Amino acid sequence: MAKAGYGKRHAPDEAPRGADDFGHLDAREAAIAAYIDRLPEGAAVGYKALAEELPEHGQQACRSALDRLTRAGHLRRIKVHLTVTDGGKRWVTRTYFSRTARDADWWARYVRFVRGVDAPGQPPAPDAVSQQQPQQQPQQQQGQSQRRPESEPEPGVPPVRSEAYSVLAGLGGQEPRLQLSDGECVALEHLVDEWLVRGLGREQVTRSLVAGLPASVHSAGAFLRTRLENKMPPAPQSARTDTHREEIVGAVMMCAFCDEDETTTALVDGVCAGCRADIDRDEASGATGDVPDTFLSRPRGQLDVAARVAELRSAAGRGTAAVPRPRR
Repeated sequence: MAKAGYGKRHAPDEAPRGADDFGHLDAREAAIAAYIDRLPEGAAVGYKALAEELPEHGQQACRSALDRLTRAGHLRRIKVHLTVTDGGKRWVTRTYFSRTARDADWWARYVRFVRGVDAPGQPPAPDAVSQQQPQQQPQQQQGQSQRRPESEPEPGVPPVRSEAYSVLAGLGGQEPRLQLSDGECVALEHLVDEWLVRGLGREQVTRSLVAGLPASVHSAGAFLRTRLENKMPPAPQSARTDTHREEIVGAVMMCAFCDEDETTTALVDGVCAGCRADIDRDEASGATGDVPDTFLSRPRGQLDVAARVAELRSAAGRGTAAVPRPRR
């Protein structure tokens, strides 16, 4: 299993399981797809984790297989931004698997609209949400053309600064190494505001930010952002509830094999150019073949994928289910 909150998630609106599942794939990819499909949610499905559970394939073979499943539209790696009931926020990366193959447009819509309460229930289906968008967009555009942006004051009227902004702007007077520009104050304002919401006064915030500075501060803005995030005080106990729920407030598609995302590089069928080139080189050199029998810790015939799936489901408290044998 992956770390809590991470790991496998099923995409919505999959077709029921059937004998012909993954019949369009080669034998190895079909077997690995059937294995992933039967794993419980939250299971680790990276190529290294798969190679540990299916040692007959090896890491490079599993990476090549996952690449082909991604190209075929069965999985995408998505980083989601969660806000939890205790007031905290965090990013987690999950691998969404679909028994039904989806095209790139479907996955793009799904990433845009993977919102809502994470458990129980699924996010809204992307097809249903996308049908509503054309009706809402003209109204939004019309409103945007008539309204002045909130950050832009009326001509001749000085902008009203928040208490958080004032704390940041005053740091330079306390410590010259922490002198900030107006733009840096605006960019960090929401973090200081969160400190204030969590019960600290402005003097306490100021002392926490100026205490124990290193000998040199190369970038006051970057230094303060790190300190504000890492030293964020805990949320008040009164804000906690008995029911632990997470809400997805943002999502971005990740490369299936590295930390690049669609905001930093172009992804083709869920994979960045660098990782795809590495996989292509491995395939061309023959490095993605299955592990020879002489290198296996036990004979190949004893590597029972169906039994291993049942074992994992039992360990996760999901019970057992009949698993079709992969075609060879």
